[in-house]
Amino acid sequence: MNSKNLHKTTLSIASAALVIALAGCTSTGPAQYQPLALNAQEQDAVADKPAYLQPLYRKLFEEGKRNEVLNRMEIGTAAFYRGDIDLARENFDAALETIETVYADNEAATQARSMWHEEGRKDFKGEPYERAMAYYYRGVIYLIDGEYDNARASFVSGLMQDAFAEEEQNRSDFAVMMLLAGWSAQKMGSPVLAEEAYDELRALRPDFPIPAAEDNVLILAETGFSPRKLADGMGHYELVFRPGKNFTEKHVMLNTGADQFELAPVESVYWQATSRGGRPVDAIIEGKAAFANTTADLGRDLAQLGVTARVFSPALGGSSGQVGNTLALIGVASMALSANVKPRADTRYWSRLPDTVHTSTMRANVTDVSQWQASYTDIDGNPVNLKSGVFRHYQDPQGNHVIWHSSRAR
Repeated sequence: MNSKNLHKTTLSIASAALVIALAGCTSTGPAQYQPLALNAQEQDAVADKPAYLQPLYRKLFEEGKRNEVLNRMEIGTAAFYRGDIDLARENFDAALETIETVYADNEAATQARSMWHEEGRKDFKGEPYERAMAYYYRGVIYLIDGEYDNARASFVSGLMQDAFAEEEQNRSDFAVMMLLAGWSAQKMGSPVLAEEAYDELRALRPDFPIPAAEDNVLILAETGFSPRKLADGMGHYELVFRPGKNFTEKHVMLNTGADQFELAPVESVYWQATSRGGRPVDAIIEGKAAFANTTADLGRDLAQLGVTARVFSPALGGSSGQVGNTLALIGVASMALSANVKPRADTRYWSRLPDTVHTSTMRANVTDVSQWQASYTDIDGNPVNLKSGVFRHYQDPQGNHVIWHSSRAR
């Protein structure tokens, strides 16, 4: 090889090394923006809010449209946790109005998506599980208000968001939505609609206790912290999910003073984040789910995720009523270097979501939950050293009750 060709080869190798180095140094997550200055009206709006919400409202105005849906979700959850239902209702309505513009099942939304993908990718709309959970909270607020028909519509919309990911359709497996859609129909006086929802729930969770027709109390308990989104892969263009951190509670035992019983875990928000239609996902690549291929010899690591088999195994064809593990393939396939710039994974996520939702229904005359206590155990049944979380009790105009509990501050 002559010196001229050797020089070219050396430059080529150096260039390739530089490309790899730059790819490895690419920053992760969404692009950073300077906070917007608040005008006088926005400053007054922040000052008018409860002290615990003022930092969140300031962030809402500082980050503007690109993060409005996410910030509305965060405000709505924080207000719901504190029992500020009016503020929770207002913010979830605002978030869902934007979500429905893009992620509805109609032609107008399809057109909006085509424009949004080209012009509005930086605007946060959430992953399917996040959009579904926005409908979950809004539906629960409808139940609190005694608006059963609107509650059912909200839970059904949540099921649609779970099934709908970009332009791909998947089988919905959001069990808590099925349960609550059935409960709402039951309270509406529509037993046929209720039974349809419960049949879907039975197909997914064969052993799950179905509410009795005479039940008038719905208990919902949330434990743990939200799944996290992380950027992975060469260039950090793949979105992967990890469990929330710093919690171990997986089961809830409720003591009402007159009775003690375990609440049935009905939904794992983490499972919903890491699956589509019951199928585990490796990663989200440029907005599309890359499904796990268990037969592929790509050297992926298996991460064991402790869960309750009676909650999740029916969706995977397993048995129920046992404690087991859901295996999610975490990792990414090899990616060839390309001259094209890949979009960085959007790691913004709804941080105030729970890890798991538990539930029970009963017939009772509930007057005061101030003495109710919850205790928790981990996946192996060992006690968790955690004080009982908050309880909220609501009685609607028709005399039905919603009791909401959270093991952690939202």
